[in-house]
Amino acid sequence: MTLYLVATLLASALACLALGEAGPPASVVWAVCALPAMAWAGLRFGPRTQVQSRPLGPDGTGRPLTQFAQHSGQPALLAEGGRIAHANQALLKVLGLESRSDEVLGMPLDNIVHPKHHRRLAALLGAGTASGDAGVLTLLRADGVPWLARASLFRGDRSTVTLLQFDTPDALPASGPDSQWGNRLSHFAGEILFALDNQLLVTWLNPQWERATGRPVADSLFQPFLPLFHLEDRNALTKGLRQLQAGERDSLSLEVRTLAGRALGPRWVELRAWALDLPASGETGIVGMLLDIDQRRRNEEALRAQRRSLHTMLDNLPGMIYRGQNDKHWTMEFVSEGSFELTGYTPLELVDNQSASFADLIHPEDRDFVWNYVQMRLTRRERYELSYRIVDRDGQTRWVWEQGRGIHSSRGEFLGLEGFITDVDSSRGAQEEARRRLFFDNATGLLGFSLFLDRLQHLFVHSAFAGYPFALLHLSVTPLEEIAATHGPAMAERVMVEVGKRLRVVQNDCNGVARHGNGFAILVSDFRPPSLAWASPGPADAASPEGLQHLADALAGMAGKPLRIDGHPIALQARVGIAPAPGQCSDARAMLAAAALTASDGGAA
Repeated sequence: MTLYLVATLLASALACLALGEAGPPASVVWAVCALPAMAWAGLRFGPRTQVQSRPLGPDGTGRPLTQFAQHSGQPALLAEGGRIAHANQALLKVLGLESRSDEVLGMPLDNIVHPKHHRRLAALLGAGTASGDAGVLTLLRADGVPWLARASLFRGDRSTVTLLQFDTPDALPASGPDSQWGNRLSHFAGEILFALDNQLLVTWLNPQWERATGRPVADSLFQPFLPLFHLEDRNALTKGLRQLQAGERDSLSLEVRTLAGRALGPRWVELRAWALDLPASGETGIVGMLLDIDQRRRNEEALRAQRRSLHTMLDNLPGMIYRGQNDKHWTMEFVSEGSFELTGYTPLELVDNQSASFADLIHPEDRDFVWNYVQMRLTRRERYELSYRIVDRDGQTRWVWEQGRGIHSSRGEFLGLEGFITDVDSSRGAQEEARRRLFFDNATGLLGFSLFLDRLQHLFVHSAFAGYPFALLHLSVTPLEEIAATHGPAMAERVMVEVGKRLRVVQNDCNGVARHGNGFAILVSDFRPPSLAWASPGPADAASPEGLQHLADALAGMAGKPLRIDGHPIALQARVGIAPAPGQCSDARAMLAAAALTASDGGAA
């Protein structure tokens, strides 16, 4: 108004000057030029009526709501009809929308308010709400981070415009180097990162969510988190997340199936989550990540399927597959289901000798043979293959065939045994028994006479031109006839078995012992001290006549120790004869007969 009056006065003055130059004007013209001056003087110096205006806000400034919102240093906005009519720079800065102020105008107010406070917002904007403290509202920044702010509401007189003013946050989100690196990390991370509020609604997702699921991040925010997962996994997931919020656990790690992938079916992910305190609201949220483990789980399922197929095949095999230890009990670590049909014992009863050890199932007459044969093969790191008898749970004797090998680590350390045992028919068992007797003695574990004679013949022929020494001794046990007459032939046989077991220490890959008549034939071709450790130290040259006599005395002393069988003390005497040099005999049998004759004539006793 003041500017208008000044312009009018200036125009009147210019008009008077122009009329004065033109000559004496009429009085009416001068009166018209003077009217603006008189109006200004009346307004300036005339009486005034004071109109009192009521303040529109608690500060009593009396400024319009728009100017108040625009010039306020605190975040504020004007809402009309549920839409944003104006937002000041302070609010745009806090929300991260400074460069998008034009888009904010006319935007529904619900867009910047967290869904859980939509009802509270509707109540505030209702006609019945008075001006004053409006409580707490959760606003949403452009990056999805929630901002809990206390709001104050002011209404204009006779106006539908409402002013909402918010407390200034203690600190704006950081924008320094650390924050920039954090934003880059979350943006380029290969895993899905997420944040949940107290109601388990999604409040933030990194871009990997859209790359992995094909769903825009904006469409997924403020949606329930649990429906994104398979129905069977929701109970465990809900329980774990609630325990995190309640402080009952520090972290959560679950393998669950998500339904949010690009594929039609569920996809396995590993969910790792931690609790996050929200000081502004006093609530506890959740932050975490989703790791894609679908390929790993599929591989595991394939492996389990292969194992099921393997177990099915093993269970249907006509026999028993095992893995065990190399001890006298043949302790089993794993046994297939075929053990029940073979032995009458379930795998649980045989593993770790729970009900019976496998050694107890082997026929008493075959136990030593099985042990010695397997040990010999293991020493050479060879597979073993043998037949023997077992006694099943019902007391029935059956022949079995076993094949196995020793297991060694990459460093050569022995780890155990693994193999397969199956039932063989009686004819096969009889054939195997006959074949085995050609090579080993069942009762003593010594060499069979045929195998012993074959070795002796080999040494006899080749020693003549090879030049390596060997010795043949014969040990006779007396008084064997008196024992048979007093206690019966069975007792005499048991005496021979016990003496044979004593002589097993002599046997190795080069030296051997076999039963021959009423005594034993001993073949020595390895004269090294470790192979003769069973004899006390003797002459330096063990192959000399003095050395051979020392061995004969040691054998006689070993075999002549008294025995006690079934409570009967039995005194023994052993005589050892040394065979003459190979050049003095026609063949191996003649050499053995000469040694036996020497022993019967009174050899070393």
